Amino acid sequence: MKTLSIILAFLVLVGSSTAQKLTGADIAHQWNRCVIEVIMEDGFGPPVAARIHAYANLAGYQASYMSEPGYTTMVGKLNGFTACPQPQPGTTYDYRVATVAAMQVACSKLLYRISISDSLAAVQFAVLKAEVPADVFDRSKAFGVDVGKTINAYAKADGYPRTQGLPDYEWPRCDSCWIPTPPNFAKPLSPYCGQVRTIVLKSASEFTVPPSIPFSTAKNAPFYKAAMEVIEVSKNLTDEQKEIANFWNDNPVLTNYHGHFVFNSRQISPGGHWMNITNRVLADHQASMVRCFEVYSTVAFALFDGFTACWAEKFRGNLIRPVTYINQHIDKTWEPMLQTPPFPEHASGHSTITAAAAVVLTAHFGDVAFTDSTEVPFGWKPRSFKNFKQAAQEASVSRLYGGIHYRRGCDAGNEHGTMIGDAVVRRVHVRTK
Repeated sequence: MKTLSIILAFLVLVGSSTAQKLTGADIAHQWNRCVIEVIMEDGFGPPVAARIHAYANLAGYQASYMSEPGYTTMVGKLNGFTACPQPQPGTTYDYRVATVAAMQVACSKLLYRISISDSLAAVQFAVLKAEVPADVFDRSKAFGVDVGKTINAYAKADGYPRTQGLPDYEWPRCDSCWIPTPPNFAKPLSPYCGQVRTIVLKSASEFTVPPSIPFSTAKNAPFYKAAMEVIEVSKNLTDEQKEIANFWNDNPVLTNYHGHFVFNSRQISPGGHWMNITNRVLADHQASMVRCFEVYSTVAFALFDGFTACWAEKFRGNLIRPVTYINQHIDKTWEPMLQTPPFPEHASGHSTITAAAAVVLTAHFGDVAFTDSTEVPFGWKPRSFKNFKQAAQEASVSRLYGGIHYRRGCDAGNEHGTMIGDAVVRRVHVRTK
């Protein structure tokens, strides 16, 4: 597959770039890029992908934070995270080695194609082994392995593994209820992810999601008018609005139809898009290894809790998508620009997690301008923004342009995500000065 060839090319690039020197920041960036690529190849849905980013970066942070003064553990700052291995006092460690080991062990339980992450670890270990004394290398690697195992146990206890054994979700049947949407009419994606333990929020329902417009099929009702807006917007899209819709599509598994030939192609997940934005901003700021993992982790926590809380609301309300409502009550031939993802309408997941990530990144870096090149490998031009919140707002309205959300779902997701991002910023403090 195309994604796999990109991963292999990535590993070759890593090997050549680390031939002479491997900094801690290199390790943080290379692992995050690797996780993004493998998630695409594995085809994980958005909530599960965000979970992977969160635990992988927690492992990296816990293995590395002792390498730089002024940072402290995340133990006690996250739900149920009560203990994690510590290095032996007065003993020398190379925390780059520890971090590689922790990331490798954590990813061995989070990803499917672990041969790729194992290959990255092998490349990095080979470089480090050439410069780190053997006793320090072995001690550091053992410490990192212990950290990785602890993170795996913490992740296993969040309830996600239990959801994998639950029966197929039976969606309710009613006039306002979500049903599978064209063109795939797929079963609902990750219907039980709203039941997973949050990592920072007190619970998935800590913050109330602003309600949807009351359902109605009456032509003078606000809900009918909201659907009409979706139609009117779709008919009058400018070239830039089409570009915006495609740029933020981030459908992890896109189904392509060419006559009788049907095939799936991989795209970056919504959370992976924001992890890649984080990657570029950290690189631009030449952040240290610990600083990288601090930011990667907190952004990933906002994504994870954002999806968990959003999915809890989606499957509580089970609201009908625009394409279904429009085809049933207004125009049976209407089609959205983008494929509608297989889960209920309210609220918009994109809007929720992008707002949450933007709040966290703004807390770390302020209102900085940046250029987002995430979608270049998928054929879309870079887009520039004056700050993170502008990017989040564009990502949100892209779902209206694409015809897959009512405006109210986008606005509600923005409000909800902002509350989630604020909570992450308030509660996860790891710097002591």
